[in-house]
Amino acid sequence: KLVLDVRHLTKIVDGKKALDNVTFQLKSGVILGVAGVEGNGQKELSEIITGMDDFLEGHVVINGTTIKDKTIREIREIGVAHISEDRMTYGCAQNSSVWENIISTRFYKEEYGQKGILDLKKIKDLSAKLRERFSIKCDDVNQPVKMLSGGNIQKVVVAREFSDASNLIIANQPTRGIDIGATEMIRKELIRLSREGRAVLLISADLNEVLELSDSLIVMYDGKIAAYFEDASTVDEYELGKYMLGIKKQEVNVNEQ
Repeated sequence: KLVLDVRHLTKIVDGKKALDNVTFQLKSGVILGVAGVEGNGQKELSEIITGMDDFLEGHVVINGTTIKDKTIREIREIGVAHISEDRMTYGCAQNSSVWENIISTRFYKEEYGQKGILDLKKIKDLSAKLRERFSIKCDDVNQPVKMLSGGNIQKVVVAREFSDASNLIIANQPTRGIDIGATEMIRKELIRLSREGRAVLLISADLNEVLELSDSLIVMYDGKIAAYFEDASTVDEYELGKYMLGIKKQEVNVNEQ
């Protein structure tokens, strides 16, 4: 099933094309890796798909719905989860508790409260279950997120995003700057969720990560898709590096993606 359809996406930043006619598709049950040296359009791509930024030309369709002019919440409601590359600015509210961060994307839903009054018992029960499932080390779910380690803050973000009823996960640098244990857990969860049928767009500057996890792979250079590999296992770091640095470039047939 086609989950994400990006066509001819163009974004101008400071007079330069940060994204230049980017086209690709992503189906359910697939991890599509996005490799590239940072600053080649990956950030803009993830922010556009999640509603954090607008675009000049092209279209983005998620689960059959175009996202043009939709709010972040409306895009989430279509079925999108988002791990931001900047967890402290966009991924969490530092001064809020673990449970407040976990409920922040769904507090308005009827199952968590009626007429503006939150069902705190239900919310804290959910948070406690997620704390255990994702091995979040904290005193309790009332603890402010800023008191946790970087790895545990990322686990809070991941617990919130992976437990939502989304079928598209935008994971931008999901394991950056965290410990080996948290990294391993997040990678296993991404694989598990994709095998359950979710579509994952994995943007990572970690070549090992992107090669190890991805089913298919695109390489971005200078705002364009420089290469596409339907089977990520057919490429190695050396070959990938050539495309990332602009030394090699494919004639990418987007209709085959």
